Amino acid sequence: MYLLASVNNEFTDPTALSNWITKYAAFNSISGVALNIVFYGGVALTLIFGIINGIKYATSGGDKFASQAAKQGVTNAVIGFIIVVGFKVIVSVIINLLGGEAANLPNSTPEF
Repeated sequence: MYLLASVNNEFTDPTALSNWITKYAAFNSISGVALNIVFYGGVALTLIFGIINGIKYATSGGDKFASQAAKQGVTNAVIGFIIVVGFKVIVSVIINLLGGEAANLPNSTPEF
C-alpha cells in the first residue's frame, strides 16, 4: 500500500514534474552543446587539414610522391567535411522526425 501511495505522490506532487523537466532540459542543453562541439570541431579540423595539405601540395615542387600525398590529404579533408556536415544533417532530420526543433538546438552557452 505504501508503494502505491508513493507512486501516486509522484504524479500529484507538482515539484516532481518540474524536477523531471529540469533534468530533461539540462540533458537537452548538454547534448546540444556536445553536438555543436563535435560539429564545429569537425569543421575546424577538416579545414585545417585541407589548408595544411594544400600548402604541402603547393610547395611539393616536382616531387611526385609529395604531391600525390598532398592530393590524397586534400581529398581526405573534403571527405571528412562531407561526413561532418552529413552528421549534422542526419541529426537534424532525426530530431525533426521525433518532434523536436533542430533549428533551436541549444548553443554552446546553455542556461542551466
